[in-house]
Amino acid sequence: METKTADRLREFLLREWSSGLRLTTVPQAMARLELADDVRLRWRVAKGLEALWRDALTSPEKRRRIAQALGRPFDESQIEQFRGQVGTWNIAAVALSEDEKLVARHILLHQQRGLLLPHPPDTAKALGIPLRKVQRALRVLAKVGFVDLGDGGSSPGYVLTEGHEELLEGLGFMFHTVSLETGEQFGVP
Repeated sequence: METKTADRLREFLLREWSSGLRLTTVPQAMARLELADDVRLRWRVAKGLEALWRDALTSPEKRRRIAQALGRPFDESQIEQFRGQVGTWNIAAVALSEDEKLVARHILLHQQRGLLLPHPPDTAKALGIPLRKVQRALRVLAKVGFVDLGDGGSSPGYVLTEGHEELLEGLGFMFHTVSLETGEQFGVP
């Protein structure tokens, strides 16, 4: 059953990525297909489609559609720059949910300001996200190598990993979601 679900999800994402400006994430696709969120499935599908995702974004057809959506010709001199930028985008950009990205950004904000890393209840309160979602986000962020949950002995229960900065390249933890009146949501670059 999981294989059929994964195949359905892959097909949906490839259709989305080949259209105009859509940068639909795996969690958005799962929601639109009315699939229960499953982090293992999300990660497996994202990892398997990573190269196709990058190729879909840099294809001549994608560039043509982006230019068409912007109402101007694509400047061919920007192709290598565009390809280079897409090349730096990591799997976190497509595999993480918006809540997970918000939690990561909240942690980074504290780190960049020289503050102690926030405790999960403080993050939940600051972001208006239930504590269980913050805790789940931390587990997923550990999976992508952003935090280390270790033994929970540190004050907030996690530390930033060495090399976590690599996840900030390209899109990093940024997102821009479009919500249509129909309730349909997708990301755009």
